[in-house]
Amino acid sequence: MDTQTSANTGADRQEDGTRSLFGIWKLVEARAFDDAGQELPPPLGPHPIGTVTIEAERMAVVVADGRASLPPDAPPRLFVAYTGAYRFDGEVLVTYTDDASKPELIVDQVLRIRFESPIRLVAIPVSGVPGRHGIELVWERIG
Repeated sequence: MDTQTSANTGADRQEDGTRSLFGIWKLVEARAFDDAGQELPPPLGPHPIGTVTIEAERMAVVVADGRASLPPDAPPRLFVAYTGAYRFDGEVLVTYTDDASKPELIVDQVLRIRFESPIRLVAIPVSGVPGRHGIELVWERIG
């Protein structure tokens, strides 16, 4: 299967059998959960903004709160952007961040990845973005 075809279908596999992350992904949903596992209001609003571009050696991530205005009691608007080399073992994605929107984000960004289909995945931050545990980010491949 050629790279162009596999990137468009999302059905490609890497040499080790894991699914490939190559391509462009759009953030379609962000979910949050409390310590007891109860779902909380969407942390980035009903229409979050985000894209990820993943190429052979590097990736770039941009995520932002998509609400037009924040409720008075809401924490400051979230905006996260980072880039770097990465490794993916089929379950855990580690980005070795070398530039970011804020200095505190220039750390290894660790996400657990769960594919729901060849073009849809859920990323669960393990470490990297301070104070953002208990969140699931749902991405769809668009390119």
